[in-house]
Amino acid sequence: MSKLYERIREARRLTGLTQEMLAAELGISRSAVAQWEMAEGTAPSVENLIALARRSGLHFEYLATGRGEACQGPPQLIVEEEASYYPLSEQQRQLLAGFEQLRPRQRTGLLELIHAPASRRRR
Repeated sequence: MSKLYERIREARRLTGLTQEMLAAELGISRSAVAQWEMAEGTAPSVENLIALARRSGLHFEYLATGRGEACQGPPQLIVEEEASYYPLSEQQRQLLAGFEQLRPRQRTGLLELIHAPASRRRR
C-alpha cells in the first residue's frame, strides 16, 4: 500500500499541475503542497484532500487511506467551492479557538464532558 505523500503526489501529477499551480487553486502556499509530498511532511486538511480528490479524479477514500479503487472519473478542471456553513457566533468562535489550543487528551476529556449530560438523561 502506498503512503499518503505518494498518493498526494500521484493525484497532483494526474492534474498536470505543478506544486505552485495546485497551491494557487487550493488557496494555500506552495510550501504546504511540498510538505504534503514529503515522507516526513505534514498532512493536508480533510477539505484540501477532498478538493485534491475532485481535482485529480481519484476517490477520496483511496487518496486519504490507500484503500478502495483509485480512480473515480476524469479530473475536474475547476474545484467547486463547498456550500458555506452558517456563520459562527462570537461564543462559538471562542470555543473553537480554545479547543484548538488543547492537547489531544484534553480535547477528548472536553468532548466527554460535553456529551455526559446527554448520556445521563438517557439512563
